[in-house]
Amino acid sequence: MKRFFTSVLFASAPLLANASESGIRFDTIISEAGKTIATPSVWVPFDQEAVIEVSNKVRVIVIAVTPTGDTSKVKARMYYFSEGVWVLDWDTAMNANITKTPSFEKDMGDKTHRVVVMPRKAVKPTSSGG
Repeated sequence: MKRFFTSVLFASAPLLANASESGIRFDTIISEAGKTIATPSVWVPFDQEAVIEVSNKVRVIVIAVTPTGDTSKVKARMYYFSEGVWVLDWDTAMNANITKTPSFEKDMGDKTHRVVVMPRKAVKPTSSGG
């Protein structure tokens, strides 16, 4: 059985940040042929992109702008890997109540992968996991 690795990359991650800093957590479920292959979760400050990727399978680039109250404009671009290149499959955005359970869900154009991204308002995690 092949083992898949998921990588999470951060664009211009701040070197110093307040431990109680509010940001956004993107919980993601990536399936291949109906079977879950990765469930990465990443936290970033508002207004900063996060890249969630299963190498040579699926790439998701997400961002949430600083919210007004509980509502944030959340954007997602989803790609699948085909014949050596990343193919943009879906470029979307929504105004989401990020204290509830909004999600982006997409059956990818390669007819193999399905991606679910759930943005949630969250406090920056600490090194002790809190």
